Amino acid sequence: MSEEFGYYKLSGFTVILDFIRKLGLSRGFVRWHIYKSWINQGYEIVDVTSHGIKYRLNIRDNTTDGKILTTSKFYDFQEIDALAKAVETSQQDKVFLDIGANTGHYSLSLAKRGFTKIIAIEPNPPTLELLSFNVKINNLEPVISIVPLCIGDGTKVAFYSGDGLGTASVFKNNGDDSPPIYVESDTLINILKSQNINKIDALKIDIEGFEDRALFPFFDEAPESLWPTCIVIEPNSTSWEKDILSRLETLGYARTGKTRGNVILNRA
Repeated sequence: MSEEFGYYKLSGFTVILDFIRKLGLSRGFVRWHIYKSWINQGYEIVDVTSHGIKYRLNIRDNTTDGKILTTSKFYDFQEIDALAKAVETSQQDKVFLDIGANTGHYSLSLAKRGFTKIIAIEPNPPTLELLSFNVKINNLEPVISIVPLCIGDGTKVAFYSGDGLGTASVFKNNGDDSPPIYVESDTLINILKSQNINKIDALKIDIEGFEDRALFPFFDEAPESLWPTCIVIEPNSTSWEKDILSRLETLGYARTGKTRGNVILNRA
């Protein structure tokens, strides 16, 4: 993106909306009305600083971006806190793997929490553009490496994003008539090798129902030394071919937390 950060800054009535958010009042029904008011003001792209992190957000086409902008709380704080605390006493480099990085909320937040090496995997071109911009404006390019690939078998994969950037997926949703784009893919093991990763401290995966296809081959092939200490995963049993949560439990992971959208697991 050529425009500098601040080009899409808040103005007019939206400044009042942001003030309401900062007061801690933007929750539930109020938050929904604030979001709709923002959209009705004609906003699509917004530049904002939230909890010390700079973001360029697409609030019209990306549900996650809309929540980051309008919620009074730190979005997905419980999950991010669990990932950070799992290795907070480590004296070594802290490695985070962000599969389905979206526009960078988890990667940016964990960089601020002390992770020194972050691999952000995101295949969707318009989302990638925002992710790259957000990493750059926070001066985190030495920490966050962006991998523009889909998890797969190394071939080109049909990718659908008609329902919005945050829900782009290899699966075509019913009623979505938009044509796919084709993105490059690779196995998770190959991606880690290409990035010279020999340990993972924490992992987040949110790839719209493809989590089992990504993680089963990984845990089949990866040495135990590469298994992450903490995992945050979005459950999607309707799309999974195999129950990846049960598989993780057989490998010694325990469910240590659950939020509205995710399950948190830690190695025993």
